[in-house]
Amino acid sequence: MPPHPARRRTGAAWSGAVLFAALTALVALRDPEAPGHYPGCPFRALTGLSCPGCGTLRALHALTRGDVAAALAHNALFVAALPLILLSWLRAVRGRPPVLTSVWAGVAAVAVLLLWGVLRNCV
Repeated sequence: MPPHPARRRTGAAWSGAVLFAALTALVALRDPEAPGHYPGCPFRALTGLSCPGCGTLRALHALTRGDVAAALAHNALFVAALPLILLSWLRAVRGRPPVLTSVWAGVAAVAVLLLWGVLRNCV
């Protein structure tokens, strides 16, 4: 008999937290600004433009150093999304579905990413 969906969500949430903590520790120890540690953005290499995710590693590195202003400068959308990610994680740990699971939430998320991608290249 397969595990209950709430139990699967809880297990997945803890697995995701462990993975995120490990990746955060790696980014804290290896500065994304230093050459050779991480691959470059393929979108930026092809177009010369920043994708919506560009700067996320640098923002995370800045947050591990307590530098919120630098994190916002690198990728403000990532920093702004962290509370929503944390809220979704807390709900999953309690066996509840994540926040914003509707189709409209997905459409809104894609629209925000596209708008962020355009705005960060125009400003």
